Amino acid sequence: MKEKLLIINISGTNSKVKLYENGNISENFEFIINGYQKGKVIENESFFDSFRNPKLTRVLNYQNIDKLIFGVSPNEISSKVEILPIYSFDSTKPVEEKDLSIKTNFVDDNYSLLHSISLGYILDGKDVLSNPTGMHARKLESIKLNVSINNEFIDSLKKLCKLLSITCPINIISNSIALTNELIDEENKDFGCFHINIGDDLTELSMIQKNKVLDLAVIPVGNENFYKDIEISLDITPKDAKLLVENFGTVMPELIQENDHLLVHTTKGQEEKISNKRVGAIMRERANELLQISKKYFDEKSIGKISTNRVFISGTGSKYEGFDSLMKYVFQNFIYRNSDEKNASENYLINYYSKEFNNLKDFNSNNENKNIFNKKILNNNNLIKTKLKKLLKIG
Repeated sequence: MKEKLLIINISGTNSKVKLYENGNISENFEFIINGYQKGKVIENESFFDSFRNPKLTRVLNYQNIDKLIFGVSPNEISSKVEILPIYSFDSTKPVEEKDLSIKTNFVDDNYSLLHSISLGYILDGKDVLSNPTGMHARKLESIKLNVSINNEFIDSLKKLCKLLSITCPINIISNSIALTNELIDEENKDFGCFHINIGDDLTELSMIQKNKVLDLAVIPVGNENFYKDIEISLDITPKDAKLLVENFGTVMPELIQENDHLLVHTTKGQEEKISNKRVGAIMRERANELLQISKKYFDEKSIGKISTNRVFISGTGSKYEGFDSLMKYVFQNFIYRNSDEKNASENYLINYYSKEFNNLKDFNSNNENKNIFNKKILNNNNLIKTKLKKLLKIG
């Protein structure tokens, strides 16, 4: 890969930036994002100002970037299955490779398409195959999973690129899809499993089988909620709440054999000893609620799509003692992790791009601008026609 690729990952409260030159990382840094909370831009100016980071400015000004790739974890993500007709004849005909290149008919005023994932093909209304090339059928249909995100989020990214004078092609990748493909081992991706990724501020859910992501969802709860729960429940400072979670973090307090305490300060200035079991009890409530919501989602969405007894867990909010045990209790399934998650998640966006770059949409293309321009002309023409009709009626 000889392109010079700039990856900006917008997830949590930080943005992680990597510049790849000839496949190697030449720049690697991160900065705090303001005006952004739980996968949503809540204040545009603060959000834009965050990206006037000196290091990012230097990279944009002095590096000739071939392509910019955003990794995103929006709070609103939609995944819908679409069945597209390819052909229908009175007699059978062999399926050719060119028949399989059909594009999606995605149209939505509120959402923009990120990924259109092929889930297979239907032959004569019954056989679902991943590659039917060479087979004979009267009727051929394509099954696609269309993954889209709210236009407000897309618009904020486009405005950001305009302010930063970015003119190169722009791809936007769902962190959830890229992570699922990178972290889960081949056996589980093929057999089928549920994936729960508990990030800093959001939890992303996905289902995968036969190496295909079948569905996606987002829960606006993440690792930071553990800190917030401790802070509010014990009426202590955010600093002390973080100290307690980092030292006593567990979601199975009943497994604690020895009591331990830490001295913290309440918001009223009083000193108080807090035990590890007390911290664990509060964290367990949050973890159990999150897992129950996840289970309900999988129970409802998996009907007719996937039957599995495997759950894959990842993310910063899943690292606490007893988390796997609590998951087994809630799901009554086998629990899996990537033992090398930290390293495996380092390059998941560039790895996903390398595999799927031909299928990614350019959000900064001339074609898109041309389509917008043509749409404006059409709207203006319709407006003129309406006014002329009114004038003719008056005359």
